[in-house]
Amino acid sequence: MLEQGSIYIQKVLQSAATGTGNGTAVNCTDLSKGAFKIITLQVAGISGDTITWEATIDGTNWAAFSVTNLGTAAAATTATANGIYSADVTGIVQFRARISTYSAGTITVTGILTSR
Repeated sequence: MLEQGSIYIQKVLQSAATGTGNGTAVNCTDLSKGAFKIITLQVAGISGDTITWEATIDGTNWAAFSVTNLGTAAAATTATANGIYSADVTGIVQFRARISTYSAGTITVTGILTSR
């Protein structure tokens, strides 16, 4: 549940993807809204595929980033199952869900960034 007074935005990071690729990076800092603190992600359509969670501070160099599967409470830098995931993105400029391994399925990753 979003806190009262919290600012949030919803973004699609991968839209019905059928192959490997970076997808759309989301800005965790927004000049008009300020910085976001938490990203919550829903992954759908994985079928033997791997999503690698990545973040950058400088907008050029991407690094693996740990995200927690809310169904299992396991933290990892990759996802291989549908589900809902979350991470603290305080201090991160951009975040993405890169499909690093693809074998089948139509993958969609939707994220919500919140300020609290």
